Amino acid sequence: MKKLLGLALLASLLSACGKTPAPSLVDQQDDATLRTIANGQIVGSKTTLGAHRWAGIPFAQPPVGDLRWRAPRPTHNWDGEFAALDASSRCVQKTRTSDIEKPGQLVGKEDCLHLNVWAPAFTADSVPSDADRLPVMVFIHGGSNIWGYGGQYNSETLATRHNMVVVTVNYRLGPLGWFSQASLQTGNENETDNSPNYANLDMIQALKWVQQNIGAFGGNPDQVTIFGESAGGQNVAALLAIPQAQGLFHGAIVQSGYYTSRPKVDQEQGVDIKDGWHFKGDNAIVADLNPPVGATNNELADYLRSVSVEDIFAAAAWTDGEPETPLVIRDDILIPAQGLEYALSHTKHAIVPVITGTNRDELKLFNIADERLIKKAFGFLPRARDKAMYDTLSRHQSIMWRVRSVDDQARRISAREQNPVFGYRFDWDEEGSFLGSDFAHLIGAAHAMELPFIFDGFATFPIGGERIFPKSGAVERDALSHQMMSYWAEFARSGNPGRGHDGTLPLWESWEQAETDGQFMVFDTATGGGVRMDTDTLTQSSAYARLGAQTSDLPPEQQCQVLVAVTGWYPETLDLADQSNISNC
Repeated sequence: MKKLLGLALLASLLSACGKTPAPSLVDQQDDATLRTIANGQIVGSKTTLGAHRWAGIPFAQPPVGDLRWRAPRPTHNWDGEFAALDASSRCVQKTRTSDIEKPGQLVGKEDCLHLNVWAPAFTADSVPSDADRLPVMVFIHGGSNIWGYGGQYNSETLATRHNMVVVTVNYRLGPLGWFSQASLQTGNENETDNSPNYANLDMIQALKWVQQNIGAFGGNPDQVTIFGESAGGQNVAALLAIPQAQGLFHGAIVQSGYYTSRPKVDQEQGVDIKDGWHFKGDNAIVADLNPPVGATNNELADYLRSVSVEDIFAAAAWTDGEPETPLVIRDDILIPAQGLEYALSHTKHAIVPVITGTNRDELKLFNIADERLIKKAFGFLPRARDKAMYDTLSRHQSIMWRVRSVDDQARRISAREQNPVFGYRFDWDEEGSFLGSDFAHLIGAAHAMELPFIFDGFATFPIGGERIFPKSGAVERDALSHQMMSYWAEFARSGNPGRGHDGTLPLWESWEQAETDGQFMVFDTATGGGVRMDTDTLTQSSAYARLGAQTSDLPPEQQCQVLVAVTGWYPETLDLADQSNISNC
């Protein structure tokens, strides 16, 4: 897929529209949080809502030196109390406009394999145990697999409102997280060191830490749900398929994820497609690092583990200075050579209960930064060049995202008749406006817009402030947030979102319970039609047929513009594009 820069694209356009400072990532120690885990004693802090938080906990040894580009190792024990107070730890990455630092700066450290824990406030002698232990949710952040960190996602509301333990994790990013090179995959005694999916191994190690330690915080290791958004959603999908991850979690939520994977040969040799898609390839990155001529495999591996992080990211950068978006690699160790989708259909293990969903206007997050579609008043206020075309193009791109990430996968997984699959579409589009820029139209239910609804993050959303979330719509918006969090919490408890944690919401039925070909939940405010089930499911072929029918009154060049915009994002579907009956494109 094209690089998924998430909120950064939108932030670059809206940074002048207002920004609410994020809460401090470093808190004061609270001795009531003293706990004992496998590695020693640990103390955290108390949040503004009264939750307990333990931040920056190492779950693996630092992946530096000889451990760079190896599977993570369990962390060492410590003496005394570990002060888990700082959630700012992040893996090496380039900053974005939504960061505090100037954009484009290389920040973070290789020593970044840390996680954060939020739990309701309990005294040390009243932590739930045995049958009273709480469900656990483990969040895997998005950011194109090149940006982001667990500490960004304040989980105190989710933990306190629904009486659960929430964990957010870091994982290696960009070329440090996914990197395939023969010299690094030979002569290893540990077989998992031969996998180039180092970041996915980080996630597995974090889940092992949860299994071993979450009871100390009142969590139930037998009731763990993983959830993630965008690239984090793709990583959740990968964990569903990876044999080495099984038994470490019991439910999964994929938010705007994607189920694609990259052949190992493409990872190493690179891809260059005529429409502008590209992936540099790890062999080219190695060449740009100027290794010694004639080096043996061992010598080359030692050299690569000795070069600076700055040099690695410079060598991995493409034309915009960023590494390309990594995908999980078909390494035949974690993911079979046939790919992730094949694995979900053919794994020997059962697939746990799954929620998979997308946002109705996913692609508007990216299209708002496309100068072919957008013009800017006064240099920063976005306007659609053609409002109708902007909507039409975005709608059909977003439909195909949903078909590939919800409809296709729900059919694939539910056909195994093991555990239920629940689909959803997020439709909220009640943003505000600013000096003639109508964000309800420009952004709508775009990629990542569901995140503040899950984390109650409206006040700290990194861009736009009240321009995005106006006070006039706060009551209905907050009600929808409560509903979504309630469904997520009930799924974490029972593997079925049902009527939500409080038992009063509309019944969310599984895909396979539909009388026809599937169904999904729609999330919207009462003004937008409310929370409701929908049966408007599609296949890739019928999505293209719908595209053709709904653009038939457009001039041929505009029909082609829409078709090319869809196939450009999803080249894997090119062989089905003829179903649109749009020719000469």
